[in-house]
Amino acid sequence: MRYLAIAALAATFWLLVATVRLMFSAPAPTAVVLLQGSPERRLEPRAAAPIGERPKCNRPYHGSDDDDPFEPGRDNPISKAAVVKGFNAVRPQVADCYRKFQVPGLAMVNVVIARSGGVSQAVVTGKFAGTPTGACVEAAVKAARFPASDGLSAPYPFQLR
Repeated sequence: MRYLAIAALAATFWLLVATVRLMFSAPAPTAVVLLQGSPERRLEPRAAAPIGERPKCNRPYHGSDDDDPFEPGRDNPISKAAVVKGFNAVRPQVADCYRKFQVPGLAMVNVVIARSGGVSQAVVTGKFAGTPTGACVEAAVKAARFPASDGLSAPYPFQLR
């Protein structure tokens, strides 16, 4: 039994040595370019742009030169407080949806807030998807207004009771 424990210890040691050698012999990782504003807009790894040049992305840019996403100072995330305030403003309309259809539950709404502050898309998922209650909640959420920012895409829950 003692010899088995020593053999296991020796095997673990040599495995560790092999792992360390492999780590130090691997090529250096390439640079990862992130677009300003949102972590979900991560690009594939590639070599960084030369100094003085703007980075190029894999997606076409459909804006104007005045609205350059690579220009410094364009990072304008929406605050959590602004999101909560905007959705709290439409809670009475969402409550009216419950009063109208009398179906209780959690309405999860996938919301896309545009840079202008308006809601460009609101889609109810789950139990209320494709129902009159869900359509009512979607219409209520589309009326929400937020301050101008980089925008946001996120799910947001509304309790109907």
